[in-house]
Amino acid sequence: MRYRMEYLAARILRLMARVPPESVSRALGSLVGRAIGRTWGARRRIAAENIDRAFEGTLSRHDIDCIITDVFRTMGKTIFDVLRFGKLSPAMLLDRVEGNVDFLRAIRDEGKGAILVSGHFGNWEVLGAWLRALGYPIDVVVKPMRNPLVDALYNRCRASMDVGVIHTQTATKGIIRALQQKRFVAILVDQFAGAEGIDVDFFGRPASTPRGPAALALKFGCPILSGVLERKPGGRFMAHIDGPVEYQPTGDMETDIRAITQELTTRLEHHIRRTPGQWLWTHRRWRD
Repeated sequence: MRYRMEYLAARILRLMARVPPESVSRALGSLVGRAIGRTWGARRRIAAENIDRAFEGTLSRHDIDCIITDVFRTMGKTIFDVLRFGKLSPAMLLDRVEGNVDFLRAIRDEGKGAILVSGHFGNWEVLGAWLRALGYPIDVVVKPMRNPLVDALYNRCRASMDVGVIHTQTATKGIIRALQQKRFVAILVDQFAGAEGIDVDFFGRPASTPRGPAALALKFGCPILSGVLERKPGGRFMAHIDGPVEYQPTGDMETDIRAITQELTTRLEHHIRRTPGQWLWTHRRWRD
């Protein structure tokens, strides 16, 4: 019954996202995000603690509150953007997103696939849809939601933009298959990875980070690069695609994985420091 009620709420949100004009939909998404932020006290406290420690106590309480407000507004807009998929044509996406894809074009021209690492920043879902609209075959690695009905709804939204989905349970096989087919694979690597992860520096603190992307790049010799999609005013976006990580295998797999993962994490930190209100600070990224 709970799953059905959550699914009904998701369908209502989808109507709110798809029926009104885009500007109204965007405003509604922002309001929904703020409402979530006002009622989700535990996550607000986590976000406040993370921001304060990441910026080493240099921000005022007011500054932290403003960042948290932006975080939840971004969250709401992101949800509505995804639920609006299918109503957006490739041409509409191309009109709303700016960015240089020379690195991706060079990889495609060489007849290769690649791993694209990103994080919960701006709108990572639109990033994949935009790349597909540009003609790049892309799959995204996603962790299934607890509610299978809502999870299926989100996957239908992704499929409507011709974005492939690889579930985390079968991620390794799915990624290998995609790379063999010369596809691009997008993976988010900014959440706590537990004992299976590798510790790298993130905002001056050790953070357990997924080792899989770097390990696969080393094993198959494929390019691994990073990118984020920054939200801009008026429903527009700016894509920041950073070049492939340059690496020379040393023969020590652990050392090589750490070096590549650190470089990718440092790149993400750079984007977060520039616009901190667009990253999902509500996650317990650092755990003792």
